[in-house]
Amino acid sequence: MGRRALLTLAFVTCLLTSFAAASADLADDIDTVLHDKLLTHASVGIDIVRLGNSAADVSTIYRTDPTLPLVPASNLKVITTSAALEQLGPDFKFRTLLLYHDGDLVLVGDGDPTFGDAELLKKVGWDVDTVFKTWATGLAKNLHAARDLLVDDSIFDDEFLHPNWPADQTQKRYVAEIAGLNLNANCADIYVRPRGVGQLVDFWTDPMTHYFSVKNSCITGNENAIWLSRQPGTNDLTLRGTARWTNVVPVWVTIHDPPMYAGTLLAENLKSAGISLTGTVKRDRTARDAYLAALHTNNSTWTLLAVHETPLLSVIDRANKDSMNLYAECLCKRLGYAKSGAGTWQNGTAAVGGFLSSLNIPASQYTLDDGCGLSKSNAISSHLMVTVLTHDYFGPNAAAWLASLSVAGEDGTLAERFHGSDLRGRVIAKTGFVNGVSCLSGYLHAKDDNWYCFSIMFNGIPEGTNSTAKVLQERIVHAMDQHALAVAQARAN
Repeated sequence: MGRRALLTLAFVTCLLTSFAAASADLADDIDTVLHDKLLTHASVGIDIVRLGNSAADVSTIYRTDPTLPLVPASNLKVITTSAALEQLGPDFKFRTLLLYHDGDLVLVGDGDPTFGDAELLKKVGWDVDTVFKTWATGLAKNLHAARDLLVDDSIFDDEFLHPNWPADQTQKRYVAEIAGLNLNANCADIYVRPRGVGQLVDFWTDPMTHYFSVKNSCITGNENAIWLSRQPGTNDLTLRGTARWTNVVPVWVTIHDPPMYAGTLLAENLKSAGISLTGTVKRDRTARDAYLAALHTNNSTWTLLAVHETPLLSVIDRANKDSMNLYAECLCKRLGYAKSGAGTWQNGTAAVGGFLSSLNIPASQYTLDDGCGLSKSNAISSHLMVTVLTHDYFGPNAAAWLASLSVAGEDGTLAERFHGSDLRGRVIAKTGFVNGVSCLSGYLHAKDDNWYCFSIMFNGIPEGTNSTAKVLQERIVHAMDQHALAVAQARAN
């Protein structure tokens, strides 16, 4: 062997030795984190890969129990939104319709979770009922009366609440009912204004509606402790507690039967615009199919009056970045309708399962029960998560996909994460938390200017320890970043 060959061999040997040392250091650093007492009785699944320039370049740099199915909490939204992007397509739009047929007005839902979402709409200067006001004002130019207002929410079934969701939390915003026609994230928003100490506060609802009633026992006091609750199965609300100052952020509670909430609010806006209804607001789950059939037969008895469209990417963005359960569940059921003709949880999760199967992920690595991860009957592996994230990273919709996730230190559920770390702005990920579960999965743009994909899943952590679990996750991501830098330095030397 010549001198040049010997020098080359020595260089390669040194380089490989440096890589091996860096990998060993990464394993040691992560194992140190995993020996934290918080994880003594926990189940842990971790998978970390270096993405490279193409799918063929992906290489594993660390893993522990990567195929173990664990409860993902809101990390499941990554799977649901990925399936929606793949199967519905980036150009898909939810279409809410207002029709006229045989003397009736007909409101037809498409499962759009953004409809009337006050928190989302305020970014563009809209109110909860801006669409309805616009429709009513336009119709009033030519229409002065109609019989009934029919509400068709048949795009989804009438199972508003998942049977495996916590029954004692159904009034919480994150356990809002899921319907084929939604309004304001299916919540009632109430603002209060204090009066004299000990006196009942003034309050107003946004929007103003008679769909729900409010019993007010909230008084002006020395502290702000406002409570809003709802009698189960009804829309009888109770406002109680004390208020010290006018609240600029509403208190809210979930609403029962969201489609009829939307229908009632539309009817109220029609009346305000001068259009009278001689009948009532009622549900009719046959109208959608009848209208679609009429389109194929050129039946002129149906008239399309107005359409409201919402791009799929807007829904995916809020589902992931803000971790909105309602949004993920509407995507799940809408997938079920697209694939099977019925928007149910069973069909929706089957459609998501079909997406996972197309990525050659073994069925032994997952159990799907809902779309958002609120059910603890869900289970996925960290390897499954990384497989999906890698697929999205190299897919045709990569830019839109990455934009839907939270950026550490900047927005969404990661806005307050990675404090005091230069990882802020370089970690793009999805969080996940339910009692006993804490997860973080996503991407790291590391110091070697390469991208890494990771999934860190903790199950069985003690109650009340999620903040500590987050710190451990961030230490693991930091170790990844340091590993990347060490490898880059080894190459440079």
